[in-house]
Amino acid sequence: MKISEETRSILKNFATINSGIKVGAGNQLQTISNMKNILATANVPETFSQEFSIYNLVEFLGAVSLLDNPDFNFNDNSLSISDTDTSMTYFYASEGMVTSPDKMITMPDAEIKIDLSSTLLNELQKAASVLGVNDLQLVSDGTNIKLVVTDKKNTTSNTFSRIVGEGNGVSFTMNFKIENLKILDGNYEVFVSSKGISNFKNKDVDLEYFIALEPDSKYNV
Repeated sequence: MKISEETRSILKNFATINSGIKVGAGNQLQTISNMKNILATANVPETFSQEFSIYNLVEFLGAVSLLDNPDFNFNDNSLSISDTDTSMTYFYASEGMVTSPDKMITMPDAEIKIDLSSTLLNELQKAASVLGVNDLQLVSDGTNIKLVVTDKKNTTSNTFSRIVGEGNGVSFTMNFKIENLKILDGNYEVFVSSKGISNFKNKDVDLEYFIALEPDSKYNV
């Protein structure tokens, strides 16, 4: 079988969340961070015939890139990867060596919904880097909803903000760490619950992330 560029891009992104991955039979890929605060799931074009684990995704994808549009053959203990004149054997990780999701998250009702474009996502990450800060706040005074890049512990912190929607009459401050926004570049619908969890749904591919809010988030009903 072939593995598409779309799936390789998703795997490359998943490697930023967890260095390894356990792939189940079927067409769904899942990963979870070691801190259990980021979970991602994607339905991909390929259907995998069996369960297997890769310990080092970055190494695996680098190895795959050495071949030209290779074919993948899934054996009991290893992958056989080959193109017209080159072949490679890549062994699976042992059971238990890779952290994987125990169960899927059931997203609670979300009081807040915004759209997050690829352009704005990149601007937020760039602003955090330029300003040397690591907090992203989703803030509302009840009238407007803003995304704010800041250092929430520093009252004189430099900030970058963008209005992203109309308020619902409720004031809130939902806190994220920029470093936890390990999402594939793209356009997203973002759902945020006062229960401490958010859901980023990619509009272009069948991919979503569940990212925990910071404990000091507040939703004032």
